[in-house]
Amino acid sequence: MPIIKSSAIIAFRSRQHALYFNQILKDNGYEAQMISTPKGISIGCGLSLRFSPHLIDKIIEIYKRNKVPIVGIYLIKQTGNVSELKRIPCD
Repeated sequence: MPIIKSSAIIAFRSRQHALYFNQILKDNGYEAQMISTPKGISIGCGLSLRFSPHLIDKIIEIYKRNKVPIVGIYLIKQTGNVSELKRIPCD
């Protein structure tokens, strides 16, 4: 049986916005990992933040309070070597 992993990412329009939102998350007690934006998301600055999918609602809440420009929030589900990318509505 293949291993199933999932994570969530938020992709940004600029590097400064990615760094700024990462600091906002840290200030609110949430951890995120800075990563290169997956190839399935073709626009943006090339930086994203990865976080636990269990935090999506909290991250969206923080995003709505701060309105940092983003490309979008996505759920990534990886089964074996196959990745599925799903955009999460956040507006």
